[in-house]
Amino acid sequence: MTQDELLALIEQAATEGWRELDLSGQELAELPGEIGKLEQLESLILGKKVKGYEFVETRYIQNVSGNNLKTLPLELLDLPNLRRLDISGNPLKKIPGVVTQIPHLEKLILIRAELTEIPEDITKLTNLTQLVLNYNQITEIPDALAQLTNLMQLEINFNKITEIPDALAQLTNLTQLDLSENQITEIPDALAQLTNLTQLDLGENQITEIPDALAQLTNLTQLDLSCNKITEIPNTLSQLINLTQLYLGENQITEIPEAITNLANLYKLYLSNNQIKEIPDGITNLTNISELLLWNNKITEIPDVIANSTNLTELDLFDNEITEIPDVLAQLKNLSKLELSKNKITEIPELLANLTNLTHLALSSNEITEIPEALANLTNLSQLHLSSNEITEIPEALAKLTNLTQLQLSFNQITEIPEALAKLTNLTQLHLNFNQITKIPEALAKLTNLTQLHLNFNQITKIPEALANLTNLTYLDISRNQITNIPLEILNSKDAKEIFNYLRQIRTSKTRPLHEAKLLLIGQGSVGKTSLIEQLIRNQYDKNQPQTDGLNVENWNVHINSKDIRLNVWDFGGQEIYHATHQFFLTKRSLYLLVCNCRTSEEENRIEYWLKLIESFGGQSPVIIVGNKKDEQPLDINRKALREKYPNIQAIIETSCQDNIGIDELRAAIFQQITNLKEVYDLLPLSWFEVKQQLESMPQDFISYSNYIGICYENKIPEEQNQEQLIDLLHRLGLVLNFRDHPILKDTNVLKPNWVTEGIYALLSDEILKTKTKGIFTPADLSRILNPERYPIQRHNYLIGLMKEFELCFALECYPPQFLIAGLLPKDQPDKTELHGETLEFQYHYKVLPESIISRFIVNTHEKIYNQIYWRSGVMLQYQENHEISNIARIKADPEDKKIFITISGHNETRRLFLGILRDVFNKIHKSLPNLEITEWVPVPGYPNHPPLDYQELLGLEAMAESTITIGKLKLKLNLRQLLDGYESLESRQKLQRDELERDLVRINIYNNNNNQQGDFKPMTENTNNFQGAQVGIVNIDNEVKENAHQQVGDLTQTSGANITEILQLISNLRQTAAQFPPEIHDDIIVDIDDVEAEIHKPEPERNKTKLKKRLIALLTAAGLIAAPIAGMTDFTNNVLEIGNKLGIELQLPAGK
Repeated sequence: MTQDELLALIEQAATEGWRELDLSGQELAELPGEIGKLEQLESLILGKKVKGYEFVETRYIQNVSGNNLKTLPLELLDLPNLRRLDISGNPLKKIPGVVTQIPHLEKLILIRAELTEIPEDITKLTNLTQLVLNYNQITEIPDALAQLTNLMQLEINFNKITEIPDALAQLTNLTQLDLSENQITEIPDALAQLTNLTQLDLGENQITEIPDALAQLTNLTQLDLSCNKITEIPNTLSQLINLTQLYLGENQITEIPEAITNLANLYKLYLSNNQIKEIPDGITNLTNISELLLWNNKITEIPDVIANSTNLTELDLFDNEITEIPDVLAQLKNLSKLELSKNKITEIPELLANLTNLTHLALSSNEITEIPEALANLTNLSQLHLSSNEITEIPEALAKLTNLTQLQLSFNQITEIPEALAKLTNLTQLHLNFNQITKIPEALAKLTNLTQLHLNFNQITKIPEALANLTNLTYLDISRNQITNIPLEILNSKDAKEIFNYLRQIRTSKTRPLHEAKLLLIGQGSVGKTSLIEQLIRNQYDKNQPQTDGLNVENWNVHINSKDIRLNVWDFGGQEIYHATHQFFLTKRSLYLLVCNCRTSEEENRIEYWLKLIESFGGQSPVIIVGNKKDEQPLDINRKALREKYPNIQAIIETSCQDNIGIDELRAAIFQQITNLKEVYDLLPLSWFEVKQQLESMPQDFISYSNYIGICYENKIPEEQNQEQLIDLLHRLGLVLNFRDHPILKDTNVLKPNWVTEGIYALLSDEILKTKTKGIFTPADLSRILNPERYPIQRHNYLIGLMKEFELCFALECYPPQFLIAGLLPKDQPDKTELHGETLEFQYHYKVLPESIISRFIVNTHEKIYNQIYWRSGVMLQYQENHEISNIARIKADPEDKKIFITISGHNETRRLFLGILRDVFNKIHKSLPNLEITEWVPVPGYPNHPPLDYQELLGLEAMAESTITIGKLKLKLNLRQLLDGYESLESRQKLQRDELERDLVRINIYNNNNNQQGDFKPMTENTNNFQGAQVGIVNIDNEVKENAHQQVGDLTQTSGANITEILQLISNLRQTAAQFPPEIHDDIIVDIDDVEAEIHKPEPERNKTKLKKRLIALLTAAGLIAAPIAGMTDFTNNVLEIGNKLGIELQLPAGK
């Protein structure tokens, strides 16, 4: 809003006598004095809380719509009726003095205003009833605040407060006090004087004890002390007779005292994530209890008395040690959600079928062998989770569960899908991955509401044609079966429409095999890789053969098994400068030649280094080790040990290019391995193949996307879906590149991969960049280095964009523009890298440390670089708060020891936060290297020379409820929680434990599944590496196993199967459809969607399930009232239902839908 527009608005408000003026989100830098004209104004909004949360650095924080105001005008004092002032989302730094001079102010809200203190002058606001100071950096509550005796609501959550002053007890009119997410260690007895308090929230602090005095707050209805360090619930808590909600999850409580069972009005009791071993019989006294959450404890038995809790609607005992479901549970007639996953249950009692109101039943990760037919009586069931058991058969009776929308039976020993399952016509998700299924029945095509079908890791050989009728199916995972007629690039897309379209094309068109493979030669420099290629392809040898700079690619046409096969041969330069870049081109679906020099040792050849790189980027691709220069010395390596450790080694062959020794043997071995590569024989429709050939043979490096469409039309491919699927397939195969969906590279060009590789390696090989400019280049350097005909100036920015996408370079903050290639930085560590004072240290240890990790890290964190201090293997970074440097970090790689060290100095309170940011960057890089072996370590406090401690070991001990760690050599006992709190919050650690649980379950189930499978089963994914898919590109994160973990354990998390990212995507889909709704209901719909999103961003125990259900029902109802045809309306309804499913909320379509 311009200043003139603002003045006009103020004039209008003054003339019309407005009582409220909302100026939030207008990018105002100044509020004019004319604001004083608004004598009728009661509410002035200069910023406000809005729906949703945003992820800032390492945490979610409340969204605000603010301005850029740093001061406020004195004319605010001319507003005699002003009662409410909201200045949220402005960079005020402190509460303006003029605000404290408005004595009639009743409500003051400053969320995310960058405040560091509460001024003493605030005591002048004696009429204040509401004070909200959330999401700031306030460290102290001043005693003077106690003078605001009319205050009824005080919120100072998400700050840095360490202590609650006794003076606060003077605020006797207070009904709501929220000091959650601070650093408070103690609840003062004086708080007991706040006898009007109805809501007290002190969650996510560091409180160790609940004082007996708290029992005097007899008007309290809601008490939240979750995520603290409390070990005991005092008996005196029984005096809080009006308490309806008690949240004590994520503490260290070992026992539920009988006294708590006297809280007769309690209907929500959350005690999850503690160390509780027993549910007391007295629980039956809680006659109003509706939700009882005790997940992640050590409970071994469900007591019979639970049957008396007849109002119970939700019982969550996930992740305990329960062995049996008692029959009496069947008496809980109102139960709608029963969560018993991850226990030791062996049998589902038939009496469970009496729970006819049950909508959600989860029994995953137990030892169940059979699904009783009686379960078919649970006709209201919408979600049934039985993954990770020992079930061998799906009973046909299950077909009676016609309201079922989710059926999860992954990780079992099921051999057959009964046709009766086709009667579950409301099913949207069916999970049968990791079983022993051999056939998909055609009847499954009747499940027309199905959106997700998970059948990966079975023994299926064919996809029935009828499945293509599942028009709502978007996700189809059928990878890791025995299907041989679909290229992996298409199969692994998991895109149902893409898979069905390919099968339709193959069925209705003429086809021909791909007959192509990729042969990659890697190894140290000067081992003779290029000479080997000359001998293999041309039977030639040149003793003066120059070294390969970067990468050389050429074709080798061979005749194998009466078939003409084209090998795309990639010769990688072995010099160290190129290693960081090679990872982008090491791909699966390839044959590797690891070339060594017979004259040098196994260590000098770095054989294991290269084998581990292949393992990381090439998966289980076959490898032939070639010992070259045999004429000078035989190859001296431990063949047996290497073959045992790396089973993908297919042959070890010694050669001499000079004397033509072993070349024929090597050639024969290559041909044999190519014969075994299934991908060589993948079928393509003939028209697709002709387009592929035309693109490969075109003389230009670039053509426009419209020209590509023209080539498709020439070859009778007019359908847009086929055009897009073909270009995506060729992109993933690395035959051409197209980035039409990329936010930066969305130039619609189609280009040849070697244009990219040769351009990048030309820059990396340039002597001036390597020696003089130390990795810094300008646009003028591109003109100097690159061939102007092949790389015209207008293409330079595109090449730079690709290098940024590869995380090879970043732009420096200067003009004219300059860029820095991290891999070309000098090796020497500069001066001024020492850190002073107390530091926080963290280490990564690697089995093999790819050079690319540290260079990619430098590129990813370049905006935080401190004083431009960086070198080849390290960087200095800074963390700022309020535009001031709080912390400096030194990140340093030791390639020889294969370690990376993080050391952080500066403010103690932000060191942990900064470490979290840095670890997050490393985690993203590590995830893109799927088979990398990494361990995390921390030093022993005060003993820097002692061997460090395994961080995951420490987390494991904490998960086992250990409180100390003993180091015998130092005669030292360390407080485990205190040590870990220095590195990350308890909440973060518990999330990590849940993630690790997912990974463990996947590993266990893959192992079990492996033992139960017939034949050769290798639990190794085959996703093709790409940058956005392309083989030539950045390695794609291999998410297959992780996805499977979420499928089987997702229902075990406290979002009832919900991955937050998936839910947010569904919400985004709702917004897109809602944009088309009629104006009369559009705004209301958006408010409902906003409310749902706001709840989703909260931790699960804090979500208001009732509110969520109301909003979701409102969305379904609104959708049903719209008469006009709107694109995506069916999807809108399905997305709402899907959100409900993921959250364990039962939803029904309004009548008539």
